[in-house]
Amino acid sequence: MPARFRKLLSTLALIAFLIPILAVEGAAGSLQTIKTKVAKSLKRPGARSADWGIQVLDPSTSEVLLEVNPDKPFLPASVLKVVTTSAALEKLGSGFRFRTGVYTNGTIGPDGGVSGNIILVGRGDPNLTDPYGETFEKPAMQELAEKLQSLGIKEIRGSIIGDESYFDPGGNLKGWTARDFRSVYGAPITALSINNNVFWIEARPTRRKQPVSVSAEPRTSYYRIQNKAVTGGTRSRKTINVRLIRASKTIVVSGVLPANRTHGQFIVMEKPAEVAATILKDELRKLGIAVGGEVGMLLSGDVSAEERQGWSLLAEHQSPPLIRALEIINKRSQNLHAEMLLRTLGAEFKGQGTDEAGLQVVKEFLVEAGIDSDKIRLDDGCGLSRENLLTPRFQTSLLEFVSKRPYFDLFFNTLAVSGTDGTMKNRLSALEVRGSVHAKTGSLNGVTTLAGYMITKSGRNLVFSIFANRAYAEARVKKTIDEICSLFVSLY
Repeated sequence: MPARFRKLLSTLALIAFLIPILAVEGAAGSLQTIKTKVAKSLKRPGARSADWGIQVLDPSTSEVLLEVNPDKPFLPASVLKVVTTSAALEKLGSGFRFRTGVYTNGTIGPDGGVSGNIILVGRGDPNLTDPYGETFEKPAMQELAEKLQSLGIKEIRGSIIGDESYFDPGGNLKGWTARDFRSVYGAPITALSINNNVFWIEARPTRRKQPVSVSAEPRTSYYRIQNKAVTGGTRSRKTINVRLIRASKTIVVSGVLPANRTHGQFIVMEKPAEVAATILKDELRKLGIAVGGEVGMLLSGDVSAEERQGWSLLAEHQSPPLIRALEIINKRSQNLHAEMLLRTLGAEFKGQGTDEAGLQVVKEFLVEAGIDSDKIRLDDGCGLSRENLLTPRFQTSLLEFVSKRPYFDLFFNTLAVSGTDGTMKNRLSALEVRGSVHAKTGSLNGVTTLAGYMITKSGRNLVFSIFANRAYAEARVKKTIDEICSLFVSLY
């Protein structure tokens, strides 16, 4: 072999030997740069007054790349939904479907008349209606009404009853505030849920001094709307208001709506199960099926097990696979759906549709997964409670565990994507980081959090958890969190 070829081979061997060493040294240098920049970011005005908890690790090696107060407990806000959804995916499976049944305690006569009541039994499906317009082709109540028609039913002589006894009423929720219970994000938690348990009113202007145009979602005869609002001029003061007269099922729309404005307002449903029963009744009547009775509802304990065994199943609606519901919870941070999921875990595995039973299932999952939970506290399923406490190390350990499960790809796709969708649509949207962070956001008064997965420019897959409490300069803190993610994505 000529000398020049031996020299070339020797050089190539040396290069092959040095490449991994240089890569390690380069990564170490980049990591030190990141740590220096993060330390500076945390000392900036608005960020330095917050309490920070951070951990970033490489799940392929379990190497911790960055940490600040990793074992200190923090309020997690909606990042807690990752705990609930991962437990549900592990215990129920991605293909689990919620089942909503229509039963009767009577019989169907030869004339097509049902002698007893029709009972609509909810079992925790959070998407019986489709407020996001993404779940199914036909509304569930329309589907159920058509199935009853296909049985030859022409008349129901009894009532339509909404049964929400799959969940026990009330619950712990001591970490929620009075304001939470009055808000759309704290809607009542029921096994028979409809339209996220809120009634949405939208008003639009017409002609000056004429009544405004009012529309409502869901469409139902349950509520009676009194429209007393009028259209004003373009410079009129907006005084329009929507209010529910308690225990009357009457919603009053009053005031003035400027000609160049619209108005939307929600009403929290007092009895979602009755609303659901009314929607089914409305759908039956559209098909020409007469209903003689009124609507009502059943709570846990209202019917004995023996009486329930005498009911006959007439029709059933099955939800899309569970993974679709988890996507809505994680991408949109839907509180009611997370709480319903928690109680479903309790009902399925403990025989009790309560938050306490659901939390017991979640804690057992954490033990089975080998995740140290000594320093954490779980109080609800959505993160709204101010009693919840998680540590950054706990959160990254959970995410690391999930990253090694067979269902990881499904779970990964339920998270909001930076600059793309969900609660991350307007965050980390610069071209170099867009699509590189899949995470769950969290926000309460004084709390800003983010946890999930990062794909770096060099192709590394990282797990991270960033908690900021006493974070009252929200915009500055959120920007700091995004800067930390950008540093790892761009430099590591």
